[in-house]
Amino acid sequence: MKGILKLFTSRMILTAINILAQFAIIFVLVAYFDGVFVYYYSISLILSMLCCVYVINKNMNSAYKIAWILLLLLLPMFGLTLYIMLEGSWYTKQTKRKMLSITHRIKDILGKGEKISFKDSYAQKQSRYIEDFAYSSPVKNTRAKYFSCGEGYFASLLNDLKTAQKSIYVEYFIIKESHMWDEIKAILKEKAKNGVDVRVIYDDFGSIDRISKKEIKALISSGIRVKAFNPFVPAISLLLNYRDHRKICTIDTKIAYSGGVNLADEYINREIRFGHWKDSGIALYGEGAYSFEVFFLTLWEYITKEKQSLVKPEYEEIDEGVFQPYTDSPIDEENVGASVYMNIISQAQKYVYISTPYFVVDDEMLKVITNAAKSGVDVRIVVPHIPDKKIVNQATKSYYTRLIKAGVKVYEYKHGFNHSKIVVSDGKIANVGSVNFDFRSFYLSFECGVWMYNTPVVLDVLADYNNLLSQSIKISLEDCKASPFVRAFRAVIAAFSPLF
Repeated sequence: MKGILKLFTSRMILTAINILAQFAIIFVLVAYFDGVFVYYYSISLILSMLCCVYVINKNMNSAYKIAWILLLLLLPMFGLTLYIMLEGSWYTKQTKRKMLSITHRIKDILGKGEKISFKDSYAQKQSRYIEDFAYSSPVKNTRAKYFSCGEGYFASLLNDLKTAQKSIYVEYFIIKESHMWDEIKAILKEKAKNGVDVRVIYDDFGSIDRISKKEIKALISSGIRVKAFNPFVPAISLLLNYRDHRKICTIDTKIAYSGGVNLADEYINREIRFGHWKDSGIALYGEGAYSFEVFFLTLWEYITKEKQSLVKPEYEEIDEGVFQPYTDSPIDEENVGASVYMNIISQAQKYVYISTPYFVVDDEMLKVITNAAKSGVDVRIVVPHIPDKKIVNQATKSYYTRLIKAGVKVYEYKHGFNHSKIVVSDGKIANVGSVNFDFRSFYLSFECGVWMYNTPVVLDVLADYNNLLSQSIKISLEDCKASPFVRAFRAVIAAFSPLF
């Protein structure tokens, strides 16, 4: 009985009820005009058509335009009301301006670095894009360690956390009270007790009902500074969509961790939810860690309004290739994560291999991928066989036929859920980070990653990918056959997926 009471009084359930009630109010307001329905509908249709013209001319992704236009024309009364609530919020615009300060600070700190020459012109171009539009310069003096699973990532992170002398900065989309978090928390508390500057940022939506207020108070009382990014308000607002999907942990400005792993037991297969959880991560030792610390502290500045002192230390000279950490903001209208991926794919010489938990993309990304395959590049994509979100998985399957017909080889990781987000090309370039191949990662979330060139770790990423292929099922055109109803359902889900 207590369990049932806890479930129905949980923050997530109450939030869902609140939002559903708001949708119900919209429908009631629409139904209120039933007596003059014809006139009201006609006026709504005209206004919706005018709104469609406005959307067409607005600076937004074409897939979003199509999704909104469909909603406005199919359900003019409801669609128009919803558009005004989501896209017409003065509070959202004000928040956008404040969030842009994060990008400006990163530009001031990391935008002008040491010039690095590249042997391959296409690599030079890819790096130049990140430097000019993500405002993060390439660095050397860095060595890296790649992790092909969450278990390896976790074990290494624990060992490095124990070495902290000055600072530990933790930022994750999901922090869940679990075995994994308990072990990390114990170290954080001990370090804070000994005078180490320990700070934690968690995404309030990603961690909703995963970390309790009691837990947060206990962390704060132990000397750890804790902040929630974009505190979740149960209201229909575009602000709800802006989430911190980054995974970052920095130690003493010398070590930085990133990748796809969140702080919860399923990521290290201590809790089994969707078969075996396949993930990936990376640790940078040296100059590359400074970039991630800047990413963390500039977000901390935004949340707390506290100006941070950022001083880049001297690093040991290391020549293990080029590393370029970057972050992506949904506010600055520059889709860095998507562009980094498109640049790697379109400039691949022999092959490009992709691993992602979700594949729900716009026509521009789809065209880049299929054109690469049509040009003779070996393009391969691995997605999960056992999904965590079944509806999103149906949208992913809607792309299979077009991909395979273009020559792209599509695989499903047969042992469970593939959460790994990696791209590797020609044995020279690789990207590891938090960015999925979906609309939310490309256009709605704060993300991060590491672009790498001619580093030993690129070959580690390639070896992991080849091992992933050996544990995956290759999808054929025959496998893509489905009933007309299923095909129609997938098409509808894919069309409206930008609004999810």
